[in-house]
Amino acid sequence: MTELAEVHTIYTANCRSIPDMLRRAADSIETEEAEGYVGTSAMVAVQVMKDGRIQVYGWGDTNDLHALGALSAGGQQIGDMILDTGE
Repeated sequence: MTELAEVHTIYTANCRSIPDMLRRAADSIETEEAEGYVGTSAMVAVQVMKDGRIQVYGWGDTNDLHALGALSAGGQQIGDMILDTGE
């Protein structure tokens, strides 16, 4: 008889629900230092509207140049994940 694999919940909220995921991120940021993680100093977010317009937000200890650098570094990390061969 074939055994079925166990299913694990990846997200407690639907990852396509932007407000739910932002709330989850905010909850995580509020408790990160108490849980022994390095605290967040800045957050940069890119909002994409259905009509294609873009809004960029920078919160915390950031400015335009820092936000651009953070977005560039984030883009590089995404590219690295896409190109990762597992080696």
